[in-house]
Amino acid sequence: TPRLTLIRLTNTAPSSQHLTWYHENWSSPSATCWSLRGASKSLSESRERMMQQLSQTDIFFYAVFATPTCDAEVREREGEVRLGEHLGSVSLRRQEGRGEATLDPLALLSTRASTGSTSTAAKAAGEEVNVDLRVLGYAFFETARGKGYATEANRGLLDAYAAFAVGEKEKASRTRRSFYVEACVDEENAGSKRVLGKLGFRVVGWKEEDERVFLNGAWRVGVYWVWGLFV
Repeated sequence: TPRLTLIRLTNTAPSSQHLTWYHENWSSPSATCWSLRGASKSLSESRERMMQQLSQTDIFFYAVFATPTCDAEVREREGEVRLGEHLGSVSLRRQEGRGEATLDPLALLSTRASTGSTSTAAKAAGEEVNVDLRVLGYAFFETARGKGYATEANRGLLDAYAAFAVGEKEKASRTRRSFYVEACVDEENAGSKRVLGKLGFRVVGWKEEDERVFLNGAWRVGVYWVWGLFV
């Protein structure tokens, strides 16, 4: 992206740089304050989490770095990618467990019917509709907030995913594939709600859970907003 470099993390070897970056991000209490799992307490815990996400949720996990303001020609001549400050992470993953959207996204599809890019038209033509779901997540260090980095990094990730989705849709024959991204946000997480709005997400609805959860330093009732975006 214009100001950022995103590196996909896949190497879970104990000595790998990928794991070091992953642990640096997920051991930060401030970066993980809105995560249900909270911060990792050790490198081994981070490694276990990383391996679980890769194997069970097919996660696309990217570490986000500021791009140094040095001459691009020099970087190319030296044959290396120079990384600036580690800012946080962005990711797209499969839904754990049930594999379904938290709230039914069909209302958003119906809204898109007027544009012609919706399952409504597919159903009318007798096609089967398959919603391919991923969940958006991101965790930025406190020092990186308020500068537009989360919006820029997530937009880069979503643009790349949308380009991938175009190719997958073209492979479909009788089945119409709709690629859907979901994000769940606590009512008090105003920053994330602003980011999602800038990215084009729309509110799907309000989800209530019986279980209390610990988020951002306090126990909260398990209710949150569900946002969605078709790419």
